[in-house]
This record gives sequence, C-alpha cells and structure tokens, in this order.
Amino acid sequence: MNLAQVLRTAPDAPSAFQSAGQRSAELYADILAVAPGGDGRVDIEAVQSRPSILRRTAALLSEALPPGTDRLVCAGPDGIAVTTALALHTGLPFATVTGGTGGGDEARLTGEAHAGEHTVVVVPLVGTAQDAAPPVLAARKAGMRVSGVLSVLDSSDGSGGSSVADVLQERYDVRFHALFSAFPALPALPAFSTTTDKKEVDPR
Repeated sequence: MNLAQVLRTAPDAPSAFQSAGQRSAELYADILAVAPGGDGRVDIEAVQSRPSILRRTAALLSEALPPGTDRLVCAGPDGIAVTTALALHTGLPFATVTGGTGGGDEARLTGEAHAGEHTVVVVPLVGTAQDAAPPVLAARKAGMRVSGVLSVLDSSDGSGGSSVADVLQERYDVRFHALFSAFPALPALPAFSTTTDKKEVDPR
C-alpha cells in the first residue's frame, strides 16, 4: 500500500495533504496563468521553464505511464525539458527525435534505443495528431513498440470532426492521454488503462 492509499483510509489523515484532483486543478491553474490568451494558446516554453510546474507535471505524467514502459521518446527541442523531468521522476531513460516536421527532413532518433523496447512518446503540447507523428514513426522505425502518446496539454478544439486521440488510434494504433485540455468543455481523456491496454503486465 502506497502513501496515497494509506492517507485515503486513515481516519486521522492530516487535511494538509491534497487529493489527486486538487493537485491536478492547482497545476492546471498555474499552467493557464502563463498563457497569453484564453483561446487555447499556451506558451509551452514558459510552462517548462518553471521548475515548480515542471516537477508537478512530471509527477502527474508518471501516473499515466503504462506498466512495463522501458523508455521515453520525445521530439526535440520542445519536448526535452518535460521529458527530462519525467525521466528524473521515474528513472526511465529517454531518446530524442529531431526533424520530420514541415521542412521535409526525415525524423532522426538520437540517443540509446533498442528494438523491442516498450516506449511512450512525450509531446508537451498537441494541437493535431501530426504533432506526435514524427517521434512515433521514428521510434517504430528503430524497432520500438510505441504503446502511447503522453501530453501535458491538448490544444485541439475538435473542430475537425475527429479528436487527436481518434486519429492517433486510427492511423498509428497508439493511445493518447493529455493531462489537460485547453478547452475544458471537451470531455477529459482517460489515462492509459492497465486493463484495456494491449501490454498489461511488465514483459521483463
């Protein structure tokens, strides 16, 4: 039993401890505080330059990682800060992907990566499914098994008819989970489920 479970069941648990929902709501408010406007635009670099936000973001992202994850993969340079924080929090190694967005350069994976590893792609800010495509494809080209895409903020508004989660599932057969939506009216995405994911147990 972990500390959170103990505190939930203890009759004399101190009220100073926040619930998961309270921690999430407080972090979301702090992230929105650095946004230049209320239309879904968020300065993700400003978010990642604040250690207190980065630390709490990594803690929440870690709770959404599927069991048995071997490595993280992110697209540089935008995803390096939050992925580094998540790696430090979990002890998981990570590799980075450069290129593959708009300029015609093929995505290249750098850093240690091994065929057969179960990996999760980290993309701090997702506006469309294409934002996650280069690291997903680069990881798969290296022989890695991509089980999902994790994001801090989903800034898509659903106006295209299909959600980011639907497109990633249909095109690449990967799950998508964002901590927050820039448009709270949209239904929240569930975290990766340990009962419905294809990889349910640690394969090692």
